[in-house]
Amino acid sequence: MIEINLLPKDYRKGSGALSLGKTGFYAIGVAAGLVVILIAITFYQMHQLSTLQTNIEKANQRATMLRSDIRVVDALMDVKTKIHRRIDAVEKLDRYRSTWVRILEDVARNVPEFVWLSKFEEIPPEPLLGDSALSDLAQEIGGAASRPVEIRGYSFTLNALAAFMIKTMRSGYFDEVELVSSEDKEVMGEKAYEFVLSCNVHYLSEEELRNLIAQAGQGSDTKATHKSLN
Repeated sequence: MIEINLLPKDYRKGSGALSLGKTGFYAIGVAAGLVVILIAITFYQMHQLSTLQTNIEKANQRATMLRSDIRVVDALMDVKTKIHRRIDAVEKLDRYRSTWVRILEDVARNVPEFVWLSKFEEIPPEPLLGDSALSDLAQEIGGAASRPVEIRGYSFTLNALAAFMIKTMRSGYFDEVELVSSEDKEVMGEKAYEFVLSCNVHYLSEEELRNLIAQAGQGSDTKATHKSLN
């Protein structure tokens, strides 16, 4: 039997067949190329992220090591500062060793009966210099002629406290002696007065004293020379 298909040419193909043509193949090629490019970019970015993460971990490790080093350096600087302070304190004590011995001996002689001291402290602020020529010369050679100090103690009577203040005023080591405060206290069942005195203590090391004497001698010689010339 002979069958004749009278349908148009485009309708003669089976319904499941797909005709792409050249344009379709080009579109598929372009899409495949884009997919490959996207996959390549994705892998490249993943590699970059992995490298960045590695660098971040290394940077964090380095920062941790640096923090440890900084703590060590800070501790060493603190130790250095403390050592310098101790050295300065030792040098100062050694410089004025004999002077402070004389000052404390003078204080001990000035303490009358019924008075005892609990604290003798030098006040840190700037040195207070007097108006005398000796103080001016001491400042010129770099030595402070006086420093403010605070004296604390107890007295059973006001007369004994007054006697201590008078003796301190007459001392060659102290001036501007003032009573800062006086409060009633009970000490060992007895009434006493807790007092605080402020004053200036004058001191010079033996080296500074020799320099002052030498400079004073040179100054007097210079003045005598000018007078003789005039």
